[in-house]
Amino acid sequence: MATATAVSLILILITLMESRLFRAIQPHELLASAWMKKRGPNSSNVNTVSRLSTDLANLVADTILGIRDYKKRALMIKQWVKVAMSCVELKNYDGVLAIICALTSSAIERLKKTWNMVSEKNKGRLDELKKITDLSNNYAVLRKSFENEVAPAIPFLGMYLTDLTFIDAGNSETRQLPGREGRSTGVTIINFDKHARTARIVRENQRFQAPYNLAPVPEMQTWLDMEIDRVHVADQTPVDLHRRSIALEPRTTLGAAARLRR
Repeated sequence: MATATAVSLILILITLMESRLFRAIQPHELLASAWMKKRGPNSSNVNTVSRLSTDLANLVADTILGIRDYKKRALMIKQWVKVAMSCVELKNYDGVLAIICALTSSAIERLKKTWNMVSEKNKGRLDELKKITDLSNNYAVLRKSFENEVAPAIPFLGMYLTDLTFIDAGNSETRQLPGREGRSTGVTIINFDKHARTARIVRENQRFQAPYNLAPVPEMQTWLDMEIDRVHVADQTPVDLHRRSIALEPRTTLGAAARLRR
């Protein structure tokens, strides 16, 4: 992935894959925290989108950790930063989150020799992407970025799932009808406020479920599918990736001595 054409192809392939899965999510899959339950309404599309984000992050880390030469690893990081920037332009925020998650993971961030070869320009671009994908303050920056977006787009699904989880866990299905002076009437009614808030988020999710006007590349799509399947089957944990990172750039003696002093 060393040319502008290759970066564009990877971007298109990732976006088309994520868009297809995102558009398959049905409204009922977002109700009653169904994606966290083994029984009840089927939420397979939600779980598939979530899993793809994890697999994509692992693929990014794998492509970097699979290179022995640190200069070439730096070049790979540069290309993924380019892909992430282009994801922002295509409004594929889920893809951006997955890539940044990999680049800021401990397994990749600790590669000092590699990062020393990454230009300040690309480090600056990465810092901008970090700001966009900052998850603090209840996704404040991400929500602001998405306020005026129009379809097609791929939001960070985890943001909506978090909102829906809080609504579902913090509000009962029914409530007591209040009487005079705050006294209960003993009449139970549906908690319409809870359902209205849920419906608002589901509609927000649905309004982005439109296809991209991008031409697929079947042969390359098959390759990406195989790569995603490969990292999915490998199912490497952060600990596994960290071990691979240490094998590439072992801890320095100075660092080890400092840890012993602590």
